[in-house]
Amino acid sequence: MERSYTYLAEQQVFHGRIPWVMGTRFDLLLCAVGERPATALWQAVCGMLEQMDRMLDRFNPASEVGQLNAGKTRHLSSELQEVLEICAAYWLRTEGLFDITRRDFTRLHWQVGSLDTGGVDMDFGGIAKGLALRQIQDLIGRRGITAAFADFGGSSLLAVGRHPYGPCWKVSLPDPYTGETLAEMELKDRSLSTSGNRPDYSGHILHPRDGQPCRDRRLVCVTAPDPLDAEVLSTALMLASPEQRERLEKQFPLAETQIYER
Repeated sequence: MERSYTYLAEQQVFHGRIPWVMGTRFDLLLCAVGERPATALWQAVCGMLEQMDRMLDRFNPASEVGQLNAGKTRHLSSELQEVLEICAAYWLRTEGLFDITRRDFTRLHWQVGSLDTGGVDMDFGGIAKGLALRQIQDLIGRRGITAAFADFGGSSLLAVGRHPYGPCWKVSLPDPYTGETLAEMELKDRSLSTSGNRPDYSGHILHPRDGQPCRDRRLVCVTAPDPLDAEVLSTALMLASPEQRERLEKQFPLAETQIYER
């Protein structure tokens, strides 16, 4: 995995970059931190991202999920076992709208060390970045860093503390159809996840009820203290009916949502 970083000693700012991981680019800013602890944290983050990619990338036939989807093994690592349990909890919380099988989660049967996919493919695209950001959030907190910003391609963000020259981290939300700014988000100790369609990328979210792609000109924006809550909820709200939206908002009381119909 290609990676690089720069460190500005005078400002005590660290910027790490990965051009391609989990299907997008990744950037990490660390502020008010020495080079040695920043570099140590960056190495830990890169190692974690590499491990998650090896486990969850369904497009890589050598990954754990690639092997399971192809039926070449039923062996289940303890790490993927934990992820599946998290997915099951969110499947229930979202009334089945979040579904890593994109059709029928109940066909998955797993126990310690073994998984039967029931003939369905698993796709962790709607949760992987949230899982990674939750781990990054934990790594940053345990190292006592009070100002940081992590960015997966602009769609999954984590803001720790505030910008060194302001009361928060400010993020512009662009309209995918016009390029104009829809909103200015102010983040402090919160994550942001956006899901939606755009002219060159539509239909990638499937409704678990019938397996049909969602092609609505819709953009869902969710902020929450937990990046995993934000990631899952933004996907579920793309598919939810108005009545389901009300129930989902009650299921995630710490989240704030905005839905833009284009």
